Amino acid sequence: MTDRRQSFRDYLLEGAMIFVAVSLGFMADSLREYLADRDTERAYMHAIMEDLQIDSLRLAENATRLRADVANADTMIMEFMVGRTTGRYPAAISHHGRNAGNSVDLVFNDRTASQLKGTGAMRLVRDSAVASALLLYWNSQERLHEIHDRFESLRMEHRKVGWRAFNWYQPVFARYRKQVPGITADQPPAIADASLVPEFVNTTSSLVNLAEAMFRPELEAEIALGTRIRELIRQAYP
Repeated sequence: MTDRRQSFRDYLLEGAMIFVAVSLGFMADSLREYLADRDTERAYMHAIMEDLQIDSLRLAENATRLRADVANADTMIMEFMVGRTTGRYPAAISHHGRNAGNSVDLVFNDRTASQLKGTGAMRLVRDSAVASALLLYWNSQERLHEIHDRFESLRMEHRKVGWRAFNWYQPVFARYRKQVPGITADQPPAIADASLVPEFVNTTSSLVNLAEAMFRPELEAEIALGTRIRELIRQAYP
């Protein structure tokens, strides 16, 4: 009877030891997985900070180009008003009109964002403030792209009317007239068709209104959001 009790205790002890060993193994695996996830999370966050810094520089350049467009448009409209008053448009209206519609390329660095969204790694981001801000940042990019598409559509119209209203090839003419046979020595006038200038001014005004009312404010809001996210990441992942 004693041997049976001893054997039962041995079996119980052996079972307990196996249970503890298996549990410790699971705990060790869970700990390794947890530490690996935290390392991956930190690496993603540091990469996101780099991407956001590149985005901010690009967006700042976009805003600068828009401000230059608006400044040229304002000057062009003043020159248009002078022409309406005097009956003769200043020659510089062609130059300022052309530079009122310079392109603004909208490109985001989605190197890390595509990995986070495409692989399901967003689950690794434990800080809820950082995760929410990142989702807001990515969602607002869609609105910016929509505004940019509208801006580009108006800009193409601006270009189409401008090429008919003005002799925008003047700089090219001045550069190559001695090299290309058949081109006369006289430069063409700055304005090709004065009757189209009012239409051009209207198109430019629409372009500027979109830039000032929507495009530039959204760009600046995205820059501010990116700056806030970088600060959140710095605090959460020192």
